[in-house]
Amino acid sequence: MNLLADTPKPPYFALILTCRVDMVHVAFEIMIDKLDDIAVHQKGFIGVEKSYGEIDTHISYWRDIESIESWLQHPTYIRAQKMGEGVWFSEYKIRIVEVKKDFSFIAKKDNTLKPKFPLIRTERGVLRVLDETQADLVYEYVNNEKTFLSPWEPKRPDSYYELEACRQRIKEIRKDFLSAQSVVFFFLDPRQTKILGYSSFSNIVRGPFQACYLGYSLAESEQGKGLMTEALKCGIDYMHKEQNVDRIMANYMPRNKASEAVLNRLKFAKEGIAKKYLKIADKWEDHILTALVLR
Repeated sequence: MNLLADTPKPPYFALILTCRVDMVHVAFEIMIDKLDDIAVHQKGFIGVEKSYGEIDTHISYWRDIESIESWLQHPTYIRAQKMGEGVWFSEYKIRIVEVKKDFSFIAKKDNTLKPKFPLIRTERGVLRVLDETQADLVYEYVNNEKTFLSPWEPKRPDSYYELEACRQRIKEIRKDFLSAQSVVFFFLDPRQTKILGYSSFSNIVRGPFQACYLGYSLAESEQGKGLMTEALKCGIDYMHKEQNVDRIMANYMPRNKASEAVLNRLKFAKEGIAKKYLKIADKWEDHILTALVLR
């Protein structure tokens, strides 16, 4: 999906929704995505652009005003609007405008410029922040590794394993990256067709702390090859050099010897133990507290 709609030569029309969302923000985004899926098949539809923040903006483009008026009467659109007024919106405004002129610019590729979302090649794979078109890779990973990872993760609802949930997760990951709250790297094979594992540098705190928490997982088929250590070394290097984070904390259950071995290889130092620290597989578990200090 292109982030910017491919519009024809003017004139054409735009339906603009701007709103403040108070509650159930993810559910609102899911509904917007479903509306877009339906709008694609409506007469006169051209494309859509949207962004989420304190003010959410959704712009759909249409060939004529009659197509917009027909879309505004679609039963699903009406139902979504009523749900927004009853649950999500504190306020919203809808505008219909005619586009008489448009201008565009596409920068030439310059390998000296760093992309906004990092892509890091390691010896045996690729670390990157995924985009929505790669939601199927996340879907395959979480479902293929469900049984293997369940003893080491919080209990997940069934909806966690649905494709739409994977797509929304990627959107949240990208928003959190842009707001400097976290960096989630998925570790892919060199062709970027399969997820081998992932690492999450979350709860980034600036100011006098300059620290974050590290979490990670690796596919069952990739265990014992040193891949997690390889991926984390590159991820940690990025966090230190590019994000200026110089204290990275990682915690593991005492019985998780594989995780302990990875952290030892990366020179994380034990700092203590937290009793009943996290609820894992529906049970409160003690955790060993460790940190890598790069100051």
